[in-house]
Amino acid sequence: MTNTDTPLPRLMATLCLGLFVSAVAFDTLEPQKTFASDLRQTVWYGFQFGLPVLVGAVCLTGTRWSAMVGVMYGTIGMALDIATFVQSMTSGTDSLHFVGLILLTTFFNFLLIVAGGRQALTV
Repeated sequence: MTNTDTPLPRLMATLCLGLFVSAVAFDTLEPQKTFASDLRQTVWYGFQFGLPVLVGAVCLTGTRWSAMVGVMYGTIGMALDIATFVQSMTSGTDSLHFVGLILLTTFFNFLLIVAGGRQALTV
């Protein structure tokens, strides 16, 4: 059973696209990473860039379980964002652009949780 007549699946996919764009911005702001192997680099970039796109595509199906995938992804992402924000504020070494991106992704993840929860309750 899908619920494609409401804009919530499109909103969730748009939020995931925003998280993808934020990941690209994070990657350009941070210093270049060195990886022990090409496999680790592929896994990291797949996780960083591919996962938001995959979750967004899943959310477009409009099913209840896809909404919960978005909620789980948003919850984990928001927890990591809050931990990164606290570490950034206590160390004081990150730029304001970096802190702003952390706050932006925290807001995207929060909206993803809210939209996914609403969709799961209305499907």
